[in-house]
Amino acid sequence: MTITYLLVIVAVMLVTGLILLNMLEQYYLNSEEENLERTGKLAAQFIFTYLRDGADSVLLSSVAENFSRQIDARVIIVDPQYTVLGDSLRVGGYLGNRLERPEVTEALEGKVGRNIQYSTLSSQWVLQMAIPVERDGLQKGAVFLSASLEHVHETLAAVRSFLFFSTIAAMLLAGMLVVIFARHLTGPIKELTIAAQQMAEGNLDQKIAVSSRDEIGRLAKQFNIMAARVKDMNLRLTRFVADVSHDLRTPLASIHVCLESLQNYEMSPEEQKEFLQDINQETQRLIYLVEDLLDLTRRQEVADKREIIPLGQLLEEIASATRPRLERKEQQFFTHFPGDLPFLNISPEALKRVLLNLLDNSIKFTPPGGWVKLSAEADNGEVVVTVEDTGCGIPEESLALIFERFYRVDRARSNYLGGTGLGLAICQEIVEYYGGKISVKSQEGKGSSFSFTLPIDPAIQP
Repeated sequence: MTITYLLVIVAVMLVTGLILLNMLEQYYLNSEEENLERTGKLAAQFIFTYLRDGADSVLLSSVAENFSRQIDARVIIVDPQYTVLGDSLRVGGYLGNRLERPEVTEALEGKVGRNIQYSTLSSQWVLQMAIPVERDGLQKGAVFLSASLEHVHETLAAVRSFLFFSTIAAMLLAGMLVVIFARHLTGPIKELTIAAQQMAEGNLDQKIAVSSRDEIGRLAKQFNIMAARVKDMNLRLTRFVADVSHDLRTPLASIHVCLESLQNYEMSPEEQKEFLQDINQETQRLIYLVEDLLDLTRRQEVADKREIIPLGQLLEEIASATRPRLERKEQQFFTHFPGDLPFLNISPEALKRVLLNLLDNSIKFTPPGGWVKLSAEADNGEVVVTVEDTGCGIPEESLALIFERFYRVDRARSNYLGGTGLGLAICQEIVEYYGGKISVKSQEGKGSSFSFTLPIDPAIQP
C-alpha cells in the first residue's frame, strides 16, 4: 500500500511538473516574443527615415547599438537586397555582408518572421525575429533581432529543480504519513488476527481495546460482542451438557441399582414388583428427557412449518384434549376465547407445544380441588394467551431463572412429577422466534400466571 501511494504521488507530481513547465515555457517565450516584436517595430519606424534618406553604415550601426542596449539583443539592419547596413556588434559583425535568412525573407515580404534555434557560436538558445521596415507600402528593408533565451532556461531550470526537490520532499513526507497510517490501520487488524487465532485454539476469553470510531473501531467492537457471545454460548453449552449428563445419569443409576438388586438378592413377588415399578418410573423419566431434547433440537424445523390458522379453533382443540386430564385430577378448567380472535401465520405443532407445556405444568403443580384457566384476547396489534392456576406457585428468587434450560424450582418434586426443566425454555424460544414475548407472574402458595404474546398480521385477517 505504501509503494502504491508513493507511485501515485510521483506520477501526479511528474504530470503536474511537466504541465507547469510547459505552461511557464510558453508564457516566457510569448512574453519574450511580444517584447522583442514591440521593440523591433519601434526600431523599424525609427530607422525608416534613415533608410529613406540614405544614412551611412556608421549611423545605422549606432542606432542598432542603442536599441540593442535597451532590449539586450543583437540588432541588424538590412536593405531589400539582404545587405547588412548596420550591426549592433561592431567587431566581428555582418556589416557589408548579406544576411539571407528565412526570417529576413518573411520580413521583406511584409510579414514578421520568427524562429527559435540553438546557436553553436554562443552555445545557447536564441529567439530570432525580423520586422519589416516599411511605410505606406514602401519597403526599405528589415530589422533583424536576436535575443538570448538563457535567462528563460535558467528560470525554467530553477523551477524544474524546485519541482524535483518538492517531489522528493512530498515522497518522504507521504511515505512517513503512509507508514504511520498503515501501522495505525494494521495494528488493530493484527490484534484481531491474534485474538481470532486464540479463539480458534480454544481460548475464548478475548477482548480488543477499541481506540477509534472508524471502521476498524467498529470491527473491533463487533469482534468483542462476538467473542462475548461465543464465550457465553460455550458456557451455556458446557452447562447444558453437564445438566443433560446429570439428568441422564440419575435415572440410569437408579435403574442399575434396581437391576443389580433383582439379580443378586432373593426377593418376594411384592418386592420385585416394587423394584420393577421404580425401573418403569425412571425409564419414563428418560423417555421424557429424550423427548424434550428432541423437541429442543427440532424446534427450528417445527417452527418453520407455518400455516394460516384460526387461533380460536386451535385453542378449542387444546382445551378439549386437556379437559379429561383435569377431570381425572379433580381440577376445574375454565376457558375464555372471544369470537374475534385473529388468524395467525404460525406452525400449529409449535403453538400446541407451547400451550401443552404450560398447561402440563399447571396441571402437575395444582392440587386436587384447584383450578386451571386458559384464556386469550387481542389487544394493540397482538394476541395475548394466558394460562393461570392455583398451584403451589414459584418463589420470587426463582422467577428470573425458570426459563433457563434444566432449571427446576424444586428438583426433588420435579423428579417425582417427571419434569426435565426444558419445557419452559422450549416455550420461550418458540414464542420469541415468532416475534413474541413470554412472561410469568406468581406468588408462592397461591398459583402462577404464564402469558405470551404473538403479533397479529393484518394482511392475513379475513
